[in-house]
Amino acid sequence: MARECDQDNDAGMTRRVALTTGKRQRLIFGSDESLTPPSLSSSRQQNQNGDQQPLAVRETNVPSHDTPILPQELIEEILSRLPVKILVKFRCVCKSWKSLISDPQFIKDHLRISAMDTKFANHSIILTTARHKFRIQSYSVSSVFNNSSARVVELKSRRCYEWMCGSCNGILCFAIKQDSVRLWNPSIRVSKKLPCLDNGVRKGSFTVFGFGYDHLNDDYKVVAVFCYLDTGNSYKNVVKVCTLRTNSWKRIGEFPYRFPYDESGKFVPGSLNWVANSNPGSGSLCAIVSLDLGKEIYREILQPDCKEALDLKPTLGVLRDCLCISYDDSSASHTVVWLMNQYGVKDSWTKLLTIPHLRSPEYVELEHNPLCISENGDVLMQLESGVVLYNSRNNTFKYPEIENYNIWLDVEVYVESLVSPRY
Repeated sequence: MARECDQDNDAGMTRRVALTTGKRQRLIFGSDESLTPPSLSSSRQQNQNGDQQPLAVRETNVPSHDTPILPQELIEEILSRLPVKILVKFRCVCKSWKSLISDPQFIKDHLRISAMDTKFANHSIILTTARHKFRIQSYSVSSVFNNSSARVVELKSRRCYEWMCGSCNGILCFAIKQDSVRLWNPSIRVSKKLPCLDNGVRKGSFTVFGFGYDHLNDDYKVVAVFCYLDTGNSYKNVVKVCTLRTNSWKRIGEFPYRFPYDESGKFVPGSLNWVANSNPGSGSLCAIVSLDLGKEIYREILQPDCKEALDLKPTLGVLRDCLCISYDDSSASHTVVWLMNQYGVKDSWTKLLTIPHLRSPEYVELEHNPLCISENGDVLMQLESGVVLYNSRNNTFKYPEIENYNIWLDVEVYVESLVSPRY
């Protein structure tokens, strides 16, 4: 047993005695518990008359040499599987945890694990509403698939937006009128406003945005397609890209088709995709235009060989990180959903679902846009009036129980992450 103590003989104020065994350390304090450099002395204190006074004893357990310690790799593995809300709190535990949780590689590993979770434990649905004022709400995807009541949570933001332009890796993209964009990660409550586009106001002008991750350059990019009518009433466009690293807009090549429809680009790893008005003589009503975010070049994604592609305007989506396309056929009273299993390869289109139109006494729901699909084939879909869960096995619909649900404008599925828009 080791023994040490420190003593101020003149003042008789401070003494610290540490009695150490293999498994327990006993800290013995005098009247003042301030810590002073240790020195060898008696374990008992004398008063002015020379009488020895008993010391107060406090025992604390401390790790001994044979106490098991978790390897750093295992600690990182455990932390990488925890929800963002817990990790944000854990940054205050110690400096080493704060450094780890803020490390770019840890953030990427945590995002990868969360995105691959087929139970959607870290996925949320974002709703933007416009009752009295612009509001942003969220509820859990897993609660919908697990048939439990989904509680809508108000996401507090002091900003005012016009519409949601998409999401990528936990960052939401919002348009502020036609000329500005703000990125926001609600999980860590960090946002960033991008520079103004300075496109001005022109006849018949509108702006279509897209937001995604460029894995080649490890950067996030916002794409703005500004469309306007020229003097001959023909549509022209100006396309600009803003990267988070440079925080500046630059102009790239023109959009190759007349104009994209007024819908935000859909992010499929490495690219943004829009439905565009096809050029005359192409034989189809619409075209799918893809922009490679790394090379910043366009190409057309050929649609599946089906009759709907000839005369129906499709709706793009993303399921299981793959591009999907939906055709609402009002005459046939159903929606056909195709999935592109290998991006850019036409022969990889697979007919995934044929969904009957949901009817109510008042009207028929014509828009059935898939948002996400579970392991057993249940599909969460966006309708004109809200969201619905479609069971593809028995061809039935079920409205999820969502508390405090309001009229919505836009719906996005996003994965909670530690990624900061202040790149």
